Amino acid sequence: MFFNIQRFSTHDGDGIRSILFLKGCSLSCPWCQNPESRSAKRSLFFDKRSCIDGCSLCSERCSGISRNLAESPSSEVTIDRKLISQSDLIALETVCPAQALSVVGKQVQVDELLASLLRDKPYFLQSNGGVTFSGGEPLVQASLVKELAERLKSENINTAIETCMAVPWKNIDQVLPYIDCWLTDLKHTNEEKFKLWTKGSLQRIKTNFERLSTKAKRIIIRVPVVPGFNDTDQELQSIIDFAASLKMCSELHLLPYHTLGANKYKLLGMPYECSNEPLNNPALLERAQAYAETNYQLTVTIKG
Repeated sequence: MFFNIQRFSTHDGDGIRSILFLKGCSLSCPWCQNPESRSAKRSLFFDKRSCIDGCSLCSERCSGISRNLAESPSSEVTIDRKLISQSDLIALETVCPAQALSVVGKQVQVDELLASLLRDKPYFLQSNGGVTFSGGEPLVQASLVKELAERLKSENINTAIETCMAVPWKNIDQVLPYIDCWLTDLKHTNEEKFKLWTKGSLQRIKTNFERLSTKAKRIIIRVPVVPGFNDTDQELQSIIDFAASLKMCSELHLLPYHTLGANKYKLLGMPYECSNEPLNNPALLERAQAYAETNYQLTVTIKG
């Protein structure tokens, strides 16, 4: 189950890359820019700005959607997502002429997915790029990642994975031989605060990091710097201290929080529970960069 292939990316691994976004995530980070990836199943976007007055095609097709045209041709569509099944979503995929309703998530066979990724092979080979697995948390679908990565490696294509590491070790272990670069999130070092914000286990993540650092070919640690969560000197220094303790890790990316994904929460009918303002504290990021480079000789990149 995936929801997008983003081609010609240059920010998620070396060279020109195609990013495969898989559905399903083991965390619930309130700042997530891909909230449609949290569910392992299909999701429904609804943008009422595109809805056509007088149209009732969606409500005729699905009992979880209603519109009272007798009241007014411009009456609003009401959606009860709890009443919408996966089969309803399949039926809704092509029903809206204005694409006010769109279904996020597609289930395909591995061969079809691989063929789509291999379309970009000339660009990968020319630029030393490749395929990056992302999500969501791609290791929720570890068997799929293993099969695709193994077959991509047989085509001499570089592989990378973006992961929060909040999965059982067995999920990581089965894909290890086929991943060239690990783009791993390290969001915090305080168990209580991490669990409060993400609903996940930091201890599992730390243990996975320690095991991965002795086996991976290359690890880049990414730190999303989020207002109210980890945007203090002490918290960032603690994250850097842990990162520096890991073998095979010499690169660290600081990712300042932004709100580019906020509108997706409206489309999904979800509340947005993080700051409405992007992080605007370059001095904080520069101090963290200096701390990592001075104390540990880490290569630090600040990415907007």
